[in-house]
Amino acid sequence: MTSFSDLSIIIPSYNARHHLTRCLTAVRDALPGAEVIVIDGASSDDSATMVAQEHPEVRLHVERNHGWAYATNRGVELSTRRFLLFLNSDAYPTRDAVVLMLERLEQRRDVGAVAPMLRNEDGTRQSLFGFWYWPTWRDIKKPTLAPVLSAACLMTTRERFEQVGAFDEAFFLYNEEFDWCRRAHKAGLGLEILPASVVHVGGGSTTKGPLLTLEGWRGFVYLSAKHWPRWVTRLLSQAMRLQGLVFKHVDPRPGYRSMWSQLESIMKHQEYTRSPFDVSGRGVPNLCAPLAREPE
Repeated sequence: MTSFSDLSIIIPSYNARHHLTRCLTAVRDALPGAEVIVIDGASSDDSATMVAQEHPEVRLHVERNHGWAYATNRGVELSTRRFLLFLNSDAYPTRDAVVLMLERLEQRRDVGAVAPMLRNEDGTRQSLFGFWYWPTWRDIKKPTLAPVLSAACLMTTRERFEQVGAFDEAFFLYNEEFDWCRRAHKAGLGLEILPASVVHVGGGSTTKGPLLTLEGWRGFVYLSAKHWPRWVTRLLSQAMRLQGLVFKHVDPRPGYRSMWSQLESIMKHQEYTRSPFDVSGRGVPNLCAPLAREPE
């Protein structure tokens, strides 16, 4: 069995203090010896203070909030171990699940990444990626190939991460794992769900609103432009443009009317990388090369 001393755990966090303290306690108790890195996106809920005071074993870095992909990539840049576990601040890993993930990656060099089954706090399976995603409702009893894995709890090796490339920072939130998993398949690597479970609250640091809704749709069309035939992207963008054109006039919610107008504009001008949030501008950075740091 691979020791936890070979493992770096990267936890992006933003205004999720309640979940983060529970996550870090679970990590400390279950995975002693692992390198734990928290990338805090300048939270306003004293998350960073809590980490510094209650979890001195954690390497804490406060960064501008450029989204999940940037925070995770920043954690990879700072990490030093062979295995990389990407963990949401509202996911609570167990020793058994992590050991199984480590062992599987050690055994199978053709597997790019592995993930456990995600469960709600009541023990039920968590619904992921819509009704079409069959691994959500299939009982996983052995390592099972899957088209995409949730990055709420996903493990890979540094070598395989570099082979696939970093997460695309043109995504602020949502769609990053679809893009990375698609690139892993193109690199000839399999993705597996393992017969182990981890509790994931889901939405622990985000509340769905008009801008996140816009980001989800904008990111989905950007994902399409990267990986699907051009006609698919054009069809999606035209449908979303029409949706925006209509609903910016009829939606009774002022914040959403503005969002529909932005959606129409993005799709009209095919500006699929135009996020409503402050993305880093790095795209898919080369994390093997030294990068200029932003001012603190």
